[in-house]
Amino acid sequence: MSPRLLLAALVSTCLLSACGGDEPAAETDEAVATGTEAAATPAGPDWGPCRVDGLRLPVTARLFVVDGATPQSDTEPGREAIRRVDIAVPGPVALLLTAPEATAWHIRPGPETQVRALVALGDEPQRITGLGLGNYRREASSALGAECASYVMQGGAGPALAEATDQIFGKPHDAIYQMRIGSVIIGGSDPTLDQPVTE
Repeated sequence: MSPRLLLAALVSTCLLSACGGDEPAAETDEAVATGTEAAATPAGPDWGPCRVDGLRLPVTARLFVVDGATPQSDTEPGREAIRRVDIAVPGPVALLLTAPEATAWHIRPGPETQVRALVALGDEPQRITGLGLGNYRREASSALGAECASYVMQGGAGPALAEATDQIFGKPHDAIYQMRIGSVIIGGSDPTLDQPVTE
């Protein structure tokens, strides 16, 4: 092979190795290190199954959380507990209802209450019943595959509750009512029926 052809072949080889060599990989590593390329990070839960379709955020209402953690002694195994929530607060109200067991939430708004949104989340299936509750309702449970749904008061008013109210209602809660005897009155004055807890 002539020196001229040998030189041309050597230059071609060098150019090809430069085009497909290690340099671009180093550039990609640098991009990941500087954050200019999306790095693989664990994603949070999909909040779609827990959000209320059509509800504008932040919700313009007082947001109350009802904690239905106290087990009911008269509930048969495998059947849902029935919990009653009376709302004695005038004006716009939104509720986040949460319980670890299967629950039927019976909501009774007062004559001056404007229900803006109702969301029931739990480990087991949740159901909302009542009249005059408006169109913005959502029921979700982890047992039915909604990864965003769970008993959000597990361990108290912590990060799970804060994330749920932020993602679903676009705001923090105003008060928590801990259900004691299967019934709670939001805005009521009977301390044996409702126990508002503020932070």
